[in-house]
Amino acid sequence: MRILVDGYNLIAQLWGMGSDRRELARQRDALVAYLGGYHALRGNSVHVVFDGWREGDPLGGRDQAHGILVTYSPLGVTADEVIRDLLAERGPGTLVVSGDRRVQGWARDAGAEAVEPAVFAARVAEARQELPDVRDDDDGNRWDGSTVKRGNPRRLSRRERALHTRLNKL
Repeated sequence: MRILVDGYNLIAQLWGMGSDRRELARQRDALVAYLGGYHALRGNSVHVVFDGWREGDPLGGRDQAHGILVTYSPLGVTADEVIRDLLAERGPGTLVVSGDRRVQGWARDAGAEAVEPAVFAARVAEARQELPDVRDDDDGNRWDGSTVKRGNPRRLSRRERALHTRLNKL
Protein backbone atom coordinates (compact mmCIF):
# COMPACT_ATOMS: atom_id res chain seq x y z
CA MET A 1 0.00 0.00 0.00
CA ARG A 2 1.19 3.52 -0.81
CA ILE A 3 0.71 6.08 1.95
CA LEU A 4 0.89 9.80 1.19
CA VAL A 5 1.19 12.02 4.28
CA ASP A 6 0.57 15.75 4.73
CA GLY A 7 3.57 16.22 7.03
CA TYR A 8 2.71 19.32 9.04
CA ASN A 9 -0.88 18.14 9.37
CA LEU A 10 0.29 14.94 11.07
CA ILE A 11 2.86 16.82 13.19
CA ALA A 12 0.08 19.10 14.48
CA GLN A 13 -1.96 16.03 15.44
CA LEU A 14 0.89 14.20 17.16
CA TRP A 15 2.77 16.97 18.95
CA GLY A 16 1.30 20.36 18.09
CA MET A 17 3.13 22.78 15.82
CA GLY A 18 6.53 24.05 16.89
CA SER A 19 6.94 27.71 17.71
CA ASP A 20 10.20 28.36 15.83
CA ARG A 21 12.21 26.99 12.92
CA ARG A 22 14.50 24.83 15.03
CA GLU A 23 11.63 23.17 16.83
CA LEU A 24 9.80 22.55 13.52
CA ALA A 25 12.99 21.02 12.09
CA ARG A 26 13.21 18.68 15.10
CA GLN A 27 9.55 17.75 14.68
CA ARG A 28 10.07 17.05 10.97
CA ASP A 29 13.01 14.78 11.77
CA ALA A 30 11.01 13.05 14.51
CA LEU A 31 8.06 12.50 12.14
CA VAL A 32 10.33 11.02 9.46
CA ALA A 33 11.86 8.66 12.04
CA TYR A 34 8.36 7.79 13.36
CA LEU A 35 7.09 6.98 9.86
CA GLY A 36 10.33 5.15 9.07
CA GLY A 37 9.72 2.89 12.06
CA TYR A 38 6.23 2.18 10.77
CA HIS A 39 7.62 1.45 7.30
CA ALA A 40 10.09 -1.01 8.81
CA LEU A 41 7.27 -2.83 10.62
CA ARG A 42 4.73 -2.99 7.81
CA GLY A 43 6.70 -2.48 4.61
CA ASN A 44 4.21 0.02 3.21
CA SER A 45 5.55 2.70 0.88
CA VAL A 46 5.41 6.02 2.75
CA HIS A 47 5.80 9.44 1.13
CA VAL A 48 5.59 12.55 3.35
CA VAL A 49 5.12 16.05 1.92
CA PHE A 50 6.04 19.22 3.82
CA ASP A 51 5.16 22.82 2.99
CA GLY A 52 7.98 24.94 1.65
CA TRP A 53 5.83 27.55 -0.06
CA ARG A 54 6.68 30.42 2.31
CA GLU A 55 10.37 29.97 3.04
CA GLY A 56 11.45 26.97 1.03
CA ASP A 57 13.77 26.37 -1.87
CA PRO A 58 12.45 27.79 -5.16
CA LEU A 59 12.64 24.29 -6.68
CA GLY A 60 11.48 22.35 -3.64
CA GLY A 61 13.38 19.30 -2.59
CA ARG A 62 13.32 15.54 -2.27
CA ASP A 63 15.10 13.31 0.18
CA GLN A 64 14.95 9.75 1.39
CA ALA A 65 15.41 8.93 5.06
CA HIS A 66 14.54 5.92 7.19
CA GLY A 67 13.17 4.20 4.09
CA ILE A 68 10.57 6.84 3.27
CA LEU A 69 10.45 9.53 0.61
CA VAL A 70 10.36 13.14 1.87
CA THR A 71 9.26 15.98 -0.41
CA TYR A 72 9.36 19.72 0.30
CA SER A 73 7.03 21.81 -1.83
CA PRO A 74 8.68 24.55 -3.92
CA LEU A 75 8.49 28.20 -2.95
CA GLY A 76 4.97 29.47 -3.75
CA VAL A 77 3.44 25.97 -3.89
CA THR A 78 1.63 24.39 -0.94
CA ALA A 79 2.04 20.79 0.18
CA ASP A 80 -1.66 20.32 -0.62
CA GLU A 81 -0.99 21.16 -4.27
CA VAL A 82 1.95 18.73 -4.38
CA ILE A 83 -0.28 16.03 -2.86
CA ARG A 84 -2.94 16.76 -5.50
CA ASP A 85 -0.36 16.30 -8.27
CA LEU A 86 0.96 13.08 -6.70
CA LEU A 87 -2.60 11.77 -6.47
CA ALA A 88 -3.07 12.43 -10.18
CA GLU A 89 -0.02 10.23 -10.84
CA ARG A 90 -0.75 7.46 -8.34
CA GLY A 91 -4.54 7.44 -7.81
CA PRO A 92 -6.15 4.17 -6.70
CA GLY A 93 -4.29 2.14 -4.10
CA THR A 94 -3.06 5.25 -2.30
CA LEU A 95 -4.01 6.22 1.24
CA VAL A 96 -3.81 9.95 1.98
CA VAL A 97 -3.29 11.12 5.56
CA SER A 98 -4.61 14.66 5.91
CA GLY A 99 -7.17 16.52 7.97
CA ASP A 100 -7.71 18.99 5.13
CA ARG A 101 -11.17 18.41 3.61
CA ARG A 102 -10.03 19.70 0.23
CA VAL A 103 -7.18 17.17 0.10
CA GLN A 104 -9.56 14.41 1.20
CA GLY A 105 -11.89 15.37 -1.65
CA TRP A 106 -9.03 15.24 -4.16
CA ALA A 107 -8.13 11.78 -2.84
CA ARG A 108 -11.67 10.50 -3.34
CA ASP A 109 -11.81 12.05 -6.82
CA ALA A 110 -8.56 10.24 -7.73
CA GLY A 111 -9.91 6.90 -6.49
CA ALA A 112 -7.69 6.93 -3.39
CA GLU A 113 -8.73 6.74 0.24
CA ALA A 114 -8.32 9.53 2.77
CA VAL A 115 -7.97 9.24 6.53
CA GLU A 116 -7.71 11.76 9.36
CA PRO A 117 -4.28 12.09 11.02
CA ALA A 118 -5.70 11.00 14.41
CA VAL A 119 -6.98 7.73 12.92
CA PHE A 120 -3.67 7.07 11.17
CA ALA A 121 -1.68 7.85 14.34
CA ALA A 122 -3.84 5.39 16.28
CA ARG A 123 -3.23 2.67 13.65
CA VAL A 124 0.51 3.31 13.70
CA ALA A 125 0.47 3.07 17.50
CA GLU A 126 -1.33 -0.28 17.24
CA ALA A 127 1.19 -1.54 14.69
CA ARG A 128 4.09 -0.51 16.91
CA GLN A 129 2.82 -2.51 19.87
CA GLU A 130 4.73 -5.74 20.18
CA LEU A 131 2.26 -7.78 22.23
CA PRO A 132 -1.00 -9.18 20.86
CA ASP A 133 -4.25 -7.92 22.36
CA VAL A 134 -4.80 -10.43 25.18
CA ARG A 135 -6.96 -9.46 28.15
CA ASP A 136 -7.72 -10.98 31.54
CA ASP A 137 -11.33 -11.32 32.64
CA ASP A 138 -12.45 -10.83 36.24
CA ASP A 139 -11.50 -14.41 37.16
CA GLY A 140 -7.95 -14.06 35.86
CA ASN A 141 -8.62 -16.13 32.74
CA ARG A 142 -6.85 -15.07 29.57
CA TRP A 143 -9.02 -14.08 26.61
CA ASP A 144 -7.67 -13.47 23.12
CA GLY A 145 -10.79 -11.94 21.59
CA SER A 146 -11.74 -15.08 19.65
CA THR A 147 -15.29 -15.14 21.07
CA VAL A 148 -16.25 -11.61 20.15
CA LYS A 149 -19.91 -11.02 19.31
CA ARG A 150 -20.79 -10.61 15.67
CA GLY A 151 -21.13 -6.81 15.91
CA ASN A 152 -23.57 -4.17 14.85
CA PRO A 153 -26.16 -5.41 12.34
CA ARG A 154 -26.16 -2.05 10.54
CA ARG A 155 -24.05 -2.26 7.43
CA LEU A 156 -21.52 0.48 6.68
CA SER A 157 -21.57 2.32 3.39
CA ARG A 158 -19.34 1.08 0.57
CA ARG A 159 -16.94 4.01 1.10
CA GLU A 160 -16.68 3.30 4.84
CA ARG A 161 -16.09 -0.41 4.23
CA ALA A 162 -13.37 0.41 1.69
CA LEU A 163 -11.75 2.81 4.17
CA HIS A 164 -11.80 0.19 6.91
CA THR A 165 -10.24 -2.33 4.52
CA ARG A 166 -7.41 0.10 3.74
CA LEU A 167 -6.92 0.93 7.43
CA ASN A 168 -6.75 -2.73 8.37
CA LYS A 169 -3.84 -3.13 5.95
CA LEU A 170 -1.85 -0.48 7.84
